[in-house]
Amino acid sequence: MIKQLFVLVGIAVIASLPCLAKTVPSDGLKVVIIRHGEKPETGDNLSCQGENRALQIPEVIKQKYGIPNFSYVPTLSLGSSTSHARMFQTITPFAIKYNLTVNSSYGEKDTSKAAADVMKKTGMVLMVWEHSNIQALATSLGAKNAPPWPSGDDFDSIWVVTYQKGVATLTTTDSEGITPSPDCSF
Repeated sequence: MIKQLFVLVGIAVIASLPCLAKTVPSDGLKVVIIRHGEKPETGDNLSCQGENRALQIPEVIKQKYGIPNFSYVPTLSLGSSTSHARMFQTITPFAIKYNLTVNSSYGEKDTSKAAADVMKKTGMVLMVWEHSNIQALATSLGAKNAPPWPSGDDFDSIWVVTYQKGVATLTTTDSEGITPSPDCSF
């Protein structure tokens, strides 16, 4: 009886080993991280300037990095107000133009869970995140020494995390190069 118990415990331990193993991202995985577009002084939505940025982002990202295989934004907080809507609003024109599914399963601060899911992917992943959590996101993706996001007024930067032999590198700090009009013309 004790021998059978040890055998069953051994089988359970061996079966759980894959779950305990750390995810090793595939070589060539590229994670492009941007911040949401401009926002007004008060409110949870994009400003007209932010919406104009969102409308230009698909072409910029496509030209620089290609069309993403996957896209992520933080979970929308629904209730008396919809917070975190700016990230979803920013990616919406891209999702519409290129028929992307937008994963919004992870909270803004759930960077380790979001990163673990992203590191199971192959190809290119576009993440639109809140700037105050982008450093934590890059670190969770394995990029060592990721600096803080440049500033609270920076809506134009792009960070790219790539993987070679399972090692993450913040390879690029680029910019969109977009100067969106503050006028509402849509």
